[in-house]
Amino acid sequence: MNKPTGANGSRSGFWGAAFFFLLFLSGCGEPPRSCDWLASLPDTEMKRKVVVGCTPCHPMGLPVAFRYNAAAWNEQYLKMKKLDDELELKLIPFQYDMELPNWLGSNSRLPSKGFEIKTAKADIKEFPLGQPKGFYHDMALAGGRAWIADYFGNVLYGINPETGATEQYPIPADVAKDKPAGAHAIDVDENGILWICLTKAEQVARFDPQTKTFQIFSGYPKGGNVQYFVLDKDRFIYHDKEGCFWTTHFSKEILCRTNPKTGKITVFKVKHREGMEEATIHLYAAVADSKGKLWFTETHGNRLGWLDPTTGKSNLLDIFISWAGPKRLAIDDEDRLWIPQLASGVITLFDARHEVKLKDLQLPIPGDYVYCIRRDRFSGNLWATGCGSDSLYRIDPKTQQFTVFRLPRRGAYTRTTAFDGKGNVWTNYASIPNSQTLTPYQAGCIVRITPKE
Repeated sequence: MNKPTGANGSRSGFWGAAFFFLLFLSGCGEPPRSCDWLASLPDTEMKRKVVVGCTPCHPMGLPVAFRYNAAAWNEQYLKMKKLDDELELKLIPFQYDMELPNWLGSNSRLPSKGFEIKTAKADIKEFPLGQPKGFYHDMALAGGRAWIADYFGNVLYGINPETGATEQYPIPADVAKDKPAGAHAIDVDENGILWICLTKAEQVARFDPQTKTFQIFSGYPKGGNVQYFVLDKDRFIYHDKEGCFWTTHFSKEILCRTNPKTGKITVFKVKHREGMEEATIHLYAAVADSKGKLWFTETHGNRLGWLDPTTGKSNLLDIFISWAGPKRLAIDDEDRLWIPQLASGVITLFDARHEVKLKDLQLPIPGDYVYCIRRDRFSGNLWATGCGSDSLYRIDPKTQQFTVFRLPRRGAYTRTTAFDGKGNVWTNYASIPNSQTLTPYQAGCIVRITPKE
């Protein structure tokens, strides 16, 4: 295991005992991880529904969430269902209350050891910051700082990686006191400006790291939940020919075009996914190809879609197995889409120019699930988040070969990666609750990975 550096802290004795118990079970080999638990479940549509419904927030199974019978699983299910209902997410796709607990109670078993695989060497440093029990979905690099934002606490946090000095800036979202603005996606444009989707406030925030000032964009459709920015091949926020940026919306089948100069928002309705309630489809992430066509995933709708902004025409493509759960995709300089299927264990490579599926790439670690793929514009490599294996995958776009970099924590759940042009890859631990990641840090944690090749 790579030895991390960073601030010291403490976690309750229970988690430490659980960790060493797992080490004992695994002997001298790899300890069991979330992916090992998932790999032990029957390979059925129900298993994929479990992954799509439960792992968008945190690792599933080991070591924190494991339960032994239906009653114990139902206790956890009711807690998660309550949170799902309170935040109006509609993530949990089960027909009745005991469907999931009964299935897990019958099939869930504690693995005795973890899957062993060759991993690449890297220097890893952790940067803890933020308030305890906050939820930090994304991170980005701008202005010589690494940034995260608290979904519930409505504060943007930055850290200087060279000095360790931290900064914090309240986000001026239009929400009632003590209510979450829902800081979700955090991305950067080619000018080094930070942009934040405030999904519960139905707003977008622009933050200038030099002047330390915010600009807030309002007027998005109510109940849409502003989710992600459309990105380009260089991992920057995409701006069309008129300089407008685009957003996806979690609870409606729309993409929105925003003019940053005037604040005007234009709503584009996309083709309806038949057979599902609109709020349960979850139009998720999107990228722009070289012609300006926007490609998006529907995680629960299980489709790849496109929108042509010049005509307003859109379409949905059925290219996945049932409940595959396509998530945060990337696009390369050949207009190839790299689409992580959260629940199927594969990454789909799709030719956007000719609208043809090229191949499915099998993840090298059984049971693993990928939330996000990002392209490093400096090297051309793709990086995928191995959320169930405490890993990051580097993918060579020419050979499609995987290199595995293991993160230093059990339950090291990550949602994005960023690149600084110096050979470093950045991410952050992004579980909710954050206790699902067994770190000594009660708050947020940004991670820098420096491959040693």
